[in-house]
Amino acid sequence: MKSFAFISLSLLVLNITASPFFKNNAISVEEAAKRGLIKLFIKSKGGYTGNVIEMKIKNNTTKNIELKLEAGRKLDSKNNNEQDILVTQAQELIIYANQQKKLDVMGMCCQAGNSCPRVNSDYTVGTMADSNLIKIAQFIDKNKYYDNYTAQQAVWCVSDNKSLASIYGGDEKIVKAIRNYVSLVTGKPIPSYNITYKEGNNNSVIGHPFKIEGVFDYTLNTTGHVTLAIYDVSGKMVQLIFKNIAHDRGEHKIYYTFRTKDLPEGTYYARMTNEGRTEKEMKIEF
Repeated sequence: MKSFAFISLSLLVLNITASPFFKNNAISVEEAAKRGLIKLFIKSKGGYTGNVIEMKIKNNTTKNIELKLEAGRKLDSKNNNEQDILVTQAQELIIYANQQKKLDVMGMCCQAGNSCPRVNSDYTVGTMADSNLIKIAQFIDKNKYYDNYTAQQAVWCVSDNKSLASIYGGDEKIVKAIRNYVSLVTGKPIPSYNITYKEGNNNSVIGHPFKIEGVFDYTLNTTGHVTLAIYDVSGKMVQLIFKNIAHDRGEHKIYYTFRTKDLPEGTYYARMTNEGRTEKEMKIEF
């Protein structure tokens, strides 16, 4: 009798696991909406990072529905001037027959050229983003970077093709981890400098870069007088960092700030010369 009771309990567990209320039966909110199974009401809470969306879901049927909201889905703003939202937290839920449920959605803006969404702005469910954005969203979800501004910068780096140099600020370990992952996904090199953007004239979150900060390290084999300056692609000097400063031989490290607000975006070079000879050159792109 004891053996029979054990087998019966095992079967019961298996039946529960195979219940239609578990993950393998969930359908996406997009598919459910297209099939008329649910009605969606999606509103912005304002802001561009974190708990930024409220989604009300009405079950139009007489049956329970299990739904999934995927990390990597893009919610489309009905206002063309406001940013779409990339969902950064995967969720599953059951909507019971003829009932309505409210879902708080974690997300990040993914159109740096547009303005920050306002409170109560309307959204539609949209479609899944491109593969790189899906990977970034899933990375954010895995590491629970939902409110992390550095992770938001990573989203803009992928969605708007911004430099990895724009991914910085906050915990250095997190910055390094995010930069390394975005570099792996996109194939972009990891820069040795940081870019700071100003707000755009059209209220966009990211406008033109106004400064670049970084480290220029170099080794001198002889003593001499060193000059460090920034040049454009034509060879014209656009900013002098320092000129003819006496240096001993050995290793040196210079922290510099490159003022870019009045310069067109493009490629520049930080160039160090010793007694007029170019010793080292570093590419800067923004």
